[in-house]
Amino acid sequence: MKKIFLILMLLLPSVCYSQVNIESVRDSVKKEKPFWGEVKGGLELQKGNVNVLAYDLDVLTHFQKKSHHIFLQGKTSQGKQEDKKFKNASFAHLRWTWMPWKLIGPEVFTQIQHDQFKSLKMRQLNGIGLRSEFFHFDTFVMSLGTGAMTDFERLTSGEESTDIRSTSYLSLTKSFDKKKKNLILLTVYYQPLFNNPEDYRINLEANARTVLISSWNISIDNSINYMYDTNPPDQVQTNDLVIKANIVYEW
Repeated sequence: MKKIFLILMLLLPSVCYSQVNIESVRDSVKKEKPFWGEVKGGLELQKGNVNVLAYDLDVLTHFQKKSHHIFLQGKTSQGKQEDKKFKNASFAHLRWTWMPWKLIGPEVFTQIQHDQFKSLKMRQLNGIGLRSEFFHFDTFVMSLGTGAMTDFERLTSGEESTDIRSTSYLSLTKSFDKKKKNLILLTVYYQPLFNNPEDYRINLEANARTVLISSWNISIDNSINYMYDTNPPDQVQTNDLVIKANIVYEW
């Protein structure tokens, strides 16, 4: 029965725009092996009166040694209806975190992103900051991060801009088993411009992950994401609401 449910979940439609909630992919479990990762995806296929093909693919790789943690994420979301695209977004993110004092440590990251339907040809972020885990228990972690990043944008219109933003986040993770296979994650990001605090972005996301087939390391990841931008490109709305369900395979 679970295998049938897995197939049905893969065929469910999902709605996805490029988001940058890295806390949703950070794994706080100290693995016995230095490398691990996961593949997450969703598929929508419709034939008949309306022909639709859409998919999401998200690949994540971790490396952890003592207090060092590096992860690389690549993600794409594509969709066509009658050979006309309605989704075309992707991004890649690389981050290094060093926690030498357990409760606090520096982190460095770089990211590249594009989203055709947000008029975003390219966005390049490079940043540095501090991460703190004020509460770190077996089944509950509260993390707080703050820092600064450069924000380069090239729009589909050809317009370019380079800014410096503050970036801060608060993350709450509650797990229901020792291996953290079943968990709930809440994260909020706040990213204002240093020279114009009224220009800011907010990203609020809630994730719930549940084991589907334990022996295959397969889970269901459900998420609700709300993103608000006070100054988006012309003809792009200030907010997005994203609801999606994906299948996750961990190794």
